[in-house]
Amino acid sequence: QLRAFLQGRDRYQVDIIETPLADRKKVGNPRPDLIIPVLPACRVAAGHLLATLRNGEAHTPLLAVLRAADLNGMLETLFRWTADFLVTPLRAGEVLARVHRLLGRRTQDRTTITPSAAEALGLAQLVGEDPALVAVKRLLPLVARRDTPVLLTGETGTGKELCARALHYLSPRARRPFLSVNCGAIPVELFERELFGHHQGAFTGAGSAQPGFVAEAEGGTLFLDEIETLDLHAQAKLLRFVEDQRYYALGSARTKQADVRILAATNVELSRKVQDRTFREDLFYRLAVLNLTLPPLRERRGDIPLLAAHLWARYAARDGQPERRLSALAMGALCAYPWPGNVRELENVLQQVLLLTDAEIIEPEHLPIPHAPAPEKPSGASWKQSKAQVIADFEKDYLTQLLREYHGNVTQAAQAAHTGRRALGRLIKKHAVAKH
Repeated sequence: QLRAFLQGRDRYQVDIIETPLADRKKVGNPRPDLIIPVLPACRVAAGHLLATLRNGEAHTPLLAVLRAADLNGMLETLFRWTADFLVTPLRAGEVLARVHRLLGRRTQDRTTITPSAAEALGLAQLVGEDPALVAVKRLLPLVARRDTPVLLTGETGTGKELCARALHYLSPRARRPFLSVNCGAIPVELFERELFGHHQGAFTGAGSAQPGFVAEAEGGTLFLDEIETLDLHAQAKLLRFVEDQRYYALGSARTKQADVRILAATNVELSRKVQDRTFREDLFYRLAVLNLTLPPLRERRGDIPLLAAHLWARYAARDGQPERRLSALAMGALCAYPWPGNVRELENVLQQVLLLTDAEIIEPEHLPIPHAPAPEKPSGASWKQSKAQVIADFEKDYLTQLLREYHGNVTQAAQAAHTGRRALGRLIKKHAVAKH
């Protein structure tokens, strides 16, 4: 298929090597302008193949091909070794566009992220037009350029790790490790050892030296989630490291110098813990050089239709069920629910529906969520009137977001909503929704 795409209109010379590891000389003779390895499903085998190709052809860009199902487990490997990647099924236009770009550039840019990689890593998954979220999204590319620490604050499930990954993969450290550590899952007495590693003989049973999180993240980013769970002793150790990037492995007298960017996250108001003297003030100010606050989903209800539609389309396509869709009433129920678990809970609900329900059109009764309390209504309003008001509010919010996404193009908006242009036009007129 690749040969057909590349030898068609553009007539590239294509050599296919069935066993590149065994036939290494064929790979580099004559020297290729581009290598397109088709990766095995095994991450270790894929990494070995890419490392071998990179070591043999250091200046030749690699454009990897892999299955969509294997993508999440291979992202770190792809960023370390490849210039870009393609996910099957392949489309001729996409293949040729990537090849043209890489051949035109000829050298790998190891400091920026490609559009396909940005989508795969979730940068495009920060869906929503709420002003608080938009403010965070606008800051991410600017903040990513610097090595200063960032504190991400927000309830569980609001997307703190997603933002941390965005900061890493938009930064000059993008091709180095991103290591996420849940501080709350590490016993207090083991934190120093886990963070900095230990020297041989540092304690009973330490038969060999082991690197810590800092060493594993060398050159990249260390993301410390639930930072508020650290005790004061662990905070003191972390503060010393954040100040000058120097540390001692447990049991060693030799200072080590690190090159790691620190990102931290919390689901509590950390300044209150400072006032309560359960969190060090000096560490707080070191970590919160910039404090990005992510709003809970209940405070940006207008984003729920966009977010739900986006997630539903992704999961339905992944599961081979692109024809299934959410009804207007189901979307209204999603908008009415308070989402205590935020976006993570919404993701779980939609995946459960796809897994446990066979209906082609999803109705409210298919959603595994408690019935949300009805919105405030005038005294004496009937159930029918209240229901009509909920639906009307949803329709107006949904149409507003839909037209904003498609820049007022009613035809495109109707196609995205799986309805006719005239029907959508009537709803727009009914709710007096502006097209621009």
